[in-house]
Amino acid sequence: MRIRSRAMTVAAAAVLAAGGLTAATSTSAVAAPAAALSCYGSAKSYSTGTTYAWPTATAWATTTSNCADINVKPSRTVRVSACLLKSSTNEVTCNSYRTISANTWGTAATTVLDGTKFYLVFDNPSSGQVAY
Repeated sequence: MRIRSRAMTVAAAAVLAAGGLTAATSTSAVAAPAAALSCYGSAKSYSTGTTYAWPTATAWATTTSNCADINVKPSRTVRVSACLLKSSTNEVTCNSYRTISANTWGTAATTVLDGTKFYLVFDNPSSGQVAY
C-alpha cells in the first residue's frame, strides 16, 4: 500500500474529527480508504505447484501502477523472495527471504518501479494471492 495514500486517509480523518465539514464532504473523505485498497483489489491467485516459484516455467510477472510493492497473501505461512530483472543489464537480483504469515498480506519487495519484470521464489509449494 502506498504510504502517501495512508497519510491522506489519516489527514482526512483528522479534519473530520476536528469538525467543520458537512456530511456531503465526509462522504468523499471516506472514499480515500477504498482507493488505498485498489492494490489488493487487483490481486491475482497464484499457485507454485512443486516448482516453488511463481509465475512458473520461464514466465515473468510485470509490476503495475496498482501497487508500490509486490504483495503476497499465502494460504499458509511461507518464506518468499522476489527476483527482479534490471532492464538495462538483464541482470536478475533476488532479495532476502521474508516470512509472510498465513492469510495475511505481506511484502515480498518494496518500492518497485512500474513495469519491472519479476518472479517469486518460495521455500515450499505455495498458493494464495499476489498483488503488484
